[in-house]
Order: sequence, then C-alpha cells, then structure tokens
Amino acid sequence: MNGDVLIGGLFDIHMYYKTETFNYSSPPHLQPRKISMLLEDFYNFLSLVFAVDEINRNPDILPNVTLGYNVYDSYVDLFRTIQGAVRIYSGNTAQYPNYNCDKYGVLAAVIEGMSSTFSIQYANIFGIYNYPQISFASQDPVQGNKQKFPYFYRAVPSENTLYIGVIALIKHFGWKWIGIIYPDSDSSINAIKVLKTMLTEIGVWIDFSLIVPSINDYSPYRIQQIKFTIARSTANVILVYGSKNDVYYLELNVHITNIPKKIWIHTADSSFRMFTQENDTIANGSLRFILNKRENPNFIQFIKEVNPTRFPSGKTFTTWWDELCANRCPFNPRRRNCTGVESGRAIVYAHCNLRFTGMSDVVYDSVYILAYALQELYQEIPMKERLDNKYKLKFQDLKSWKIPRSVCSESCQPGDRRSIGEGRPVCCYHCLPCPEGQFSNETDAVVCMDCPEDEWPNEQKTTCVQKHVTFLSYEDPVGIVLTFIAILSSVLAAVVLGIFIRYQNTPVVKANNRDLSYLILASLLLSSIFSLLFIKRPEQISCFLRQSIFGITFSVSVSSLLAKTAIVVIAFNATKPGNSLRKWVGAKVPKYIVFICSLIQVLICLFWLFIAPPSAYNNTQAETAKIIVECDKATAIAFYVILGYLGVLASICFIVAFLSRKLPDAFNDAKLITFSMLVFITVWVFFIPTYLSAKGTATVAVEVFAILASCSGMLGSILAPKCYIILIKPQKNRKSFVLKGSV
Repeated sequence: MNGDVLIGGLFDIHMYYKTETFNYSSPPHLQPRKISMLLEDFYNFLSLVFAVDEINRNPDILPNVTLGYNVYDSYVDLFRTIQGAVRIYSGNTAQYPNYNCDKYGVLAAVIEGMSSTFSIQYANIFGIYNYPQISFASQDPVQGNKQKFPYFYRAVPSENTLYIGVIALIKHFGWKWIGIIYPDSDSSINAIKVLKTMLTEIGVWIDFSLIVPSINDYSPYRIQQIKFTIARSTANVILVYGSKNDVYYLELNVHITNIPKKIWIHTADSSFRMFTQENDTIANGSLRFILNKRENPNFIQFIKEVNPTRFPSGKTFTTWWDELCANRCPFNPRRRNCTGVESGRAIVYAHCNLRFTGMSDVVYDSVYILAYALQELYQEIPMKERLDNKYKLKFQDLKSWKIPRSVCSESCQPGDRRSIGEGRPVCCYHCLPCPEGQFSNETDAVVCMDCPEDEWPNEQKTTCVQKHVTFLSYEDPVGIVLTFIAILSSVLAAVVLGIFIRYQNTPVVKANNRDLSYLILASLLLSSIFSLLFIKRPEQISCFLRQSIFGITFSVSVSSLLAKTAIVVIAFNATKPGNSLRKWVGAKVPKYIVFICSLIQVLICLFWLFIAPPSAYNNTQAETAKIIVECDKATAIAFYVILGYLGVLASICFIVAFLSRKLPDAFNDAKLITFSMLVFITVWVFFIPTYLSAKGTATVAVEVFAILASCSGMLGSILAPKCYIILIKPQKNRKSFVLKGSV
C-alpha cells in the first residue's frame, strides 16, 4: 500500500519444505518443494495492515502524513529473504541493490519476524543502509550489542529472560533428567551452552543433546536416527529449543508430538495449530513459552469484517478468505459474501479459532512505536503514550495437569542408598538397600549411617530403634524346657538320696562307702538346682556363682568317684603280704582325696574372684537387633580353667576306674564309674565346639544342657542300678549276694 512513509516488512507467511533429498544438480531453492501456509504469521501481517489503517485514521498521530507498507513473504528461506529485502530497498518489483526506484514513499524501517539466524544474517548484509530493523521474533542476546548491530531493535525480550523461565519451570516440577533438541545454528548452539551451564548448577542432568538439521536438510536416515534417540531415552521431559519454524520442520519430518509418554517443552512462541484439524489437540501435556499477550477486540473485529478485495489477488488471500466463510467458521461476518465454491476445501480449524493470532499484538505495538518515533521526528514533541511492560514471564495455571517426573533414575527412598555406575552421570544410579546395621532417613542418600551400639535399624532401615534386650529367661521356650529338666533332675537326685538314706543299712548301700554315695548324690542335687542360676538376667554375683558352684559341685562328684575307685585298688593290693598300702586302708583316704581335689577347684574360683571379678555386660555384637545381657569375657576364661581342671580330674578317674574294672572285689563299682566318666567326658568334649559356635543366649543354653546331661549321666550310670536292686530286686540286697559278687 502506497503512502508518504513506507514500512518495510519481511514475514514468514509461507514456508518451503522439500519432498525428497537434494540431488545437488541445481541450487536448493530451485528444486521441487512443497509450500505450507503459516497461519499465525499471516495474522501478523494482518495486524500490520490493521495498525497502519488505525494510525492513518487517527488525526492525533502523524497528521498530514500517510503510512504505507511494502511487505514480502520470506518463505522461511534465506534466498527469498534476501530477494524480498532487495525489493524493499529498491522499490516494489525492482531488484537493483543500492538503487531506490520507488516513487510512492520513503522507507522508514523494516519490521521482520525472522528467526535469530536469518535476522542476524539480514542485519549483517543490509545494515549498510542504516535503516532501523525492528524484530518481533529474534531473541538472540548477541543482537543486543549496539556496536555490532547499531540499527537493530527488538519488540520482544532477549533469550536471557527465556533461560530464566526454562530453569524456573524445570525447578518448579523437580525434573532432574531431560533431553534437549535444538537446530544446527550458531544462535541455538550458543543458547544451549548457556542453558547447560545453568542446568548443571541446579543439579539437572542431560540424557541426550540432539542437534537436528537445518530446515531443508532432513534425510530418511537422519529422521530415523532422531526417532531412535528419542524413543530409547529414559528422560520423560524433552526441551525443544529453537524458533517456531525449526519446530514446524521437526514436526513435519519426525512427528514428535506422536511419540508417547514424553513431555515436550517448546521455547517457540506458537500455538502449533497448523498441525491440527477441528477438535484435535496436541496431547502429552506439552508446555510452551509464550509472551504475555493481550487480546485486541478491534483487531478480531477487523479480521471478521475485512474485505479481501483490498489485498492483492492470489492463492494466499483466497485460501484465507475461503476458510473464514460463514459456512466454515462459527462467527457470522457482517460484511462478507461467500460464493459457496469454497465448500470443497478442507477446513483448518485454527483459521476459525481467532484466539491464536501469533505475534499480532507485538507487530501492532511495533507499528505504533515506529509511528510515534516518526511523529517525534516530524513534530519534535514527546511521545504521548508508552507501552506497558507486558513481557514478564509467568506460569499459567497447571493445577489440572498431570506432570510426570523426568529423571534418569527414580529417587532412592529412605532405607536405600545411591550407587553410581562407573562412567555414568551422577544422576544415573542404582538404589541399594542399606547394609545390615545401617540406615538412611532421607531421599537419595549417598551413604548409609551406622546406628548407635544400643540401637538397630527398623525393618525399612529408615531409622534406628532400641535393640531388644534379651537373656535366657524362664519365659523363653528354651528356658522353660531347661527349667523343667533341671527340676526333674533335682527331684530324681533327691529321690535317690532319700532311697539311700532309707535303706542305708542294707548291704548294697553300705558296700563301697555309703558316705561317698551320699556326697555324690548331694553334689548332683546341688548341680541340678544351681543350674537355674543360668536361667535369669546375669548379674555380678550370679556370674560368679554360676561357674563356681558348677566347678565345685562337679569336683566333689568326680573326686568322690575317684575316691570310690581308689578304695577298691587300695583294698585289693593291701591283701598282698608285705604291701605298704595296708596303712592307707580306712575311712580317711577317701576323705583326703575328696577334700584335696575339691579344694583345688575352690582355690581356682577364689583366685578368679580376686584377680578378675566377673561382671555382667550388654553384648551388642553377638546378634543383630538384639542386646544380649551376659557375663563378661573374664567369666568365660575362668569357665575354661574350671572346666579344664574337671577334665583332668575326670580323665584320672576314668583311667583308674578302667584299670581296676576287673578286680575281684565284692560289688566293685569300677565298671559303672568307667562308663559314667566316659559319658561325662563325651558330653563336655562335644560341648566345647558347640559352645564356641553358639551366639547369644544359645551359649548359656548349651552350658546348662551340658551340666544337666552330666548330672543325669552319673546319676543313671552309677546309682540307678543300685536303686533297681533296692526297690525291684530286694532279694539280692543281702550280704551273701554282696560277698559272692553276684549282685
């Protein structure tokens, strides 16, 4: 449109895209390509027309000056962009660089909506003409350098604001694992370098960083490679960085919005409505960054009522007009005649949805900014109106969205720790349960912590709980069984002792020293009773009494059996003429043997009491999740010394009894004593490895069982046969039978 002052324009109203790979036989722009209309950019153009009309009708702005425009379609193609720019500067259809053949107005500035890459190249080529270049699309921070780009002005914020928005969004949803796709351009590469640094600072890791081809360099192999990279990625969130045209070509070739289970973050300010038909939506909950735009009701009315005859004839305006006809769109234009020939055309739903009008309000503002600047030049008056700062980033309402997590590895829950594989990013790890005895109480713990000695991790290993204090008690099943056996053994020993006292004058009881039999029975009775000291919570006095009473009572029992055997040996050898053993025949020898052998054990116990007195302590290492209350290690050492002495005493008794088992003495107990010592030694020999391998309360239970087994063995092998004769075979309990040795 002619005017006193012209506004130049370069708008991507259409775009070329190739249908087959380049054959390299002719320039790319001359090879077969399809053309697609960019609806949002067409509305940008209409916004320029609307703003110029408003200004020309407004007597307060540029009075007596008519604005016109000279706008060219750049087709998202550098060749067509340069061609259009030359025509703007040369005038209409002329293409003569450095010559202005236009007779219908003076060029004031060029408003363009090209990507950063094209915008920079345009500025580098045509900056020599010193015409202002106003961009409503390029956000590259490089163009903010006034020394390199002194005539460049932008109507949108730079990408520095966009970086902050991307970081804020990712932090808002807690994403830690993302993928990045960006075009092969200097502007995008520099932007991604900045973003990667910022993402690293907030602990976000990048699964893949994929450079996609420039607009017309897609090949079947490259398309498959892009699809494979996206499909195999474990990142649920993918950032698509680039201009809307880059995203258009990516969608046309790869169809990224059809890839399931991915959240797409677009930095391009576009509705992407060109990919959808009526009632269609782009799924996957994709997010996009848009400028905070306002709706201009007058512009919407202008679109509904504009007469297409005012525009040049051509397919672009015919297509747009057809798809805005009343029988296509829900609104009813007041000044529009639809011929009906449009009924066969496919409907693009976005044409009817006038909420998606691209950067139309930014273009509108750009025209007004230029008009006020021109007015200031013409009239030298200050601006009457300034535009509000309406480009602040903000999040729209996302409460109803289902936002997924996007991490390389899911967070390790409390009770686990992270284990990073060699050569993998820090955010890619395995979750391993905390080792035994350790816990973690936070998400994504790097190491597990030790519990205090008196505590143990709970089942989930998320905290420490007090260990269960345990000891062999009367409530435990094992304790109940051992208590029953101890009481039964004590009762049997008491019953046998009562039988021997009741029948003390009978030959069987009197034979072979009945006092020693009483002493054996009494010691076995005490051993059985005092074994109950083991079945209670250990204390200092009980730790001492346990081992001392065990050692002393068994020393009395074994030494009494040794004395019985010694009597037989002395009595047999004393019958030989001139034998010196005659003087040892009598009642004093057995007493000496029992006293001396028992005294040695008593001295061992007293020495232990004064040198290393026993004590009870809490064993936190024997069993997991338990504190075992037991006697200290000094008690265990004393126990081995006491048991060692008993072993020596029992071995001597066994040897003497075994050698004297065939002596021709009336009612010789040597055979029975040999068998009882064999049982005694066997019990304690098997006891030692079992005791050493047991843990916690099992060690105490094994010792109690060995004591009771020893008592039962001696009681059953020596004294039970005599009770059998006394009670069951009383006819054999006679002197004649004893003297004959036939009992």
